Amino acid sequence: MKEINISNLTKKLSEKYGINLRGYLLSDRIELRPIDIEYGVGFIIKIKIEWRNLSAEFIPDNFSGRLINTMGASEKYKRNIFRLIATNWSLNNAIYMKVNGEEVNAIEPDHWRDNWSHLYIQLCQTPVIKDELDTHQLENLIIDISGCLLGLILSLLPLEEATIEEGTDGLPEGALTRIEVNRYERSSVNRQACLSIHGHSCKVCNFDFEDKYGEIGKGYIHVHHIVPVSEIGLNYNINPEKDLVPVCPNCHVMLHKKNPAYTVNELKSIISSNMKIRKG
Repeated sequence: MKEINISNLTKKLSEKYGINLRGYLLSDRIELRPIDIEYGVGFIIKIKIEWRNLSAEFIPDNFSGRLINTMGASEKYKRNIFRLIATNWSLNNAIYMKVNGEEVNAIEPDHWRDNWSHLYIQLCQTPVIKDELDTHQLENLIIDISGCLLGLILSLLPLEEATIEEGTDGLPEGALTRIEVNRYERSSVNRQACLSIHGHSCKVCNFDFEDKYGEIGKGYIHVHHIVPVSEIGLNYNINPEKDLVPVCPNCHVMLHKKNPAYTVNELKSIISSNMKIRKG
């Protein structure tokens, strides 16, 4: 295997998804483990680079039954986020999913069975000819596939459902969650689901940071809440496909130049009218 920078890889994924990861570079594979979930009841993501094939697998720990059961009991809006991410991945790649040993369709969560005790997910990308890739290109592919799988897993877990009050000693036994200051703080999973669906170009002006700045701009873009966070009710569940949109920082500022904010189409119209005035 090429000399993968495992520290850099885990750092990028941790920053994207807001979960602390530890990476292991082995002779025939890479393993990623969330360190916020106790060893033995969590999971690993196993990435293998084989002949013309790159794969990432969700492997639960031996005593992860509670975690799997929690994923199977996820609410409909969480399953919808899973569906959106899975659908986008399956456009050009393969996804396999088994629940309790039976194969299920990852993009049809309404047909999933209840009461999960076992779960297996594998993402595959082909063709990937590792000898034709430099280390940097290979790392980017690994980040893409492992990030997609991580997004699928986290979308079914209650990672932002709980808040903790000052002076509270901890969470109830078995709670699979991390602490957020605000439930509607801009969720990393929702953000990545939005970008998975809509891409990284600004939906107003089409600016793409990677096109302009190369590698340092890869993956950078703001995500705009069409309905402002301050106006979201306590029981509102964000739909990353309809409620979020990628925009560049300049357009993001302009969208909020009035209250309520301009729509994407309104700002596009303003840009178009201004260009006509300048040309005239």
